[in-house]
Amino acid sequence: MTLTLRSCRILVQIAACVGVLVGCERTRDREQVAAFHEDHEYVCVVAIDLSGSFQHQMADDGQAYSFLMSVLKRYYDDHSGTHDKVILAQLSGTNRSLLWEGTPLELRRAFPTADRFRKFLLKQANPNGSMIHDGVRHALEYVASDVHVSNGKAKSAFFVLSDMLDNAPDTEASREKLVQALTAYGKQGHVVGFYFVDQFEVAPWRQRLRDAGVHEFRVEAEFYGTPPFPTPES
Repeated sequence: MTLTLRSCRILVQIAACVGVLVGCERTRDREQVAAFHEDHEYVCVVAIDLSGSFQHQMADDGQAYSFLMSVLKRYYDDHSGTHDKVILAQLSGTNRSLLWEGTPLELRRAFPTADRFRKFLLKQANPNGSMIHDGVRHALEYVASDVHVSNGKAKSAFFVLSDMLDNAPDTEASREKLVQALTAYGKQGHVVGFYFVDQFEVAPWRQRLRDAGVHEFRVEAEFYGTPPFPTPES
């Protein structure tokens, strides 16, 4: 087949356009990779008790969603970082606690209403047990392994919404492992908050966090209005 001069010119133009599109795609890919590896300054974890005794309060009554929105307002509204992270975890009959991870903006888009968040939580929950210690430790070790958290470049806050009543087969051993994880986390200078804690567990957990070397922490039986948050160390 013989190509006319006009046909050749059209083919050259098409090839040039394809080259531009491929170049743009490669540039976009490089930008996405760069954004993924860009340093973040804040990492907040919220671990939510979804065991049988706590699921209604956290999900149906919307307490977890209300707390989460307070976290975003307290730690992110006055901060301009776009690559900061929020991590969600669940505490119930499994030690596989991690649920969701993303930026504060992505979280607001994923869960724009309390009802959307409630459905998400109920879908993930295993109410047949309360492996609280193991679930908290799993999430704690995960955030502590973040390179920006471990090297001190990112500030981190770890929040637990639970009565802290564990019914695992060897609860004393699992609690000791959690205290060890809190000790390692506390040495990094990050903050911890326990909320909705059973009234008989408040004083013991305050003492354990002191012994673990966590300088900024709160342990509260419950809260009204805005939760009393610990302040990250400067």
